[in-house]
Amino acid sequence: MIFSRTSKFTLPSKQLKQFIADIFTNVVAYWLALKAGGLGVLATVITCLMVSYALSPIDLIPDIIPILGYLDEIIIIPILIALIKAATPHYVSKKYEVLAKDYLRAETKPKFKLGIILVLITWFLLAYVALSILK
Repeated sequence: MIFSRTSKFTLPSKQLKQFIADIFTNVVAYWLALKAGGLGVLATVITCLMVSYALSPIDLIPDIIPILGYLDEIIIIPILIALIKAATPHYVSKKYEVLAKDYLRAETKPKFKLGIILVLITWFLLAYVALSILK
């Protein structure tokens, strides 16, 4: 039992690390598929959003806030990955997951320049909408 009066709350660190590694592998896999043009239109749009958000230094909740800072990545990105998987044939997903694992062994972190531009545009649009509503 995780909660009891005699024991402390502990996170299953191996499972959590594996969960995060799987998320990052999927982000890289769909980034590679996006670069190769291996996705359909809907999957391409969702992948652009997901990769942009995942690789962006700007988050909905800043990572410097303990625990809460990582919740957006642990919730938003897996949801987007699930949507992409639903819109992508299984064999395409598997192909790019294998390529992503190879890529991650050879490289450190992917770069997505278009993603930075998309994230900045999104944040400006959100700020504009928020300011419009507040007036």
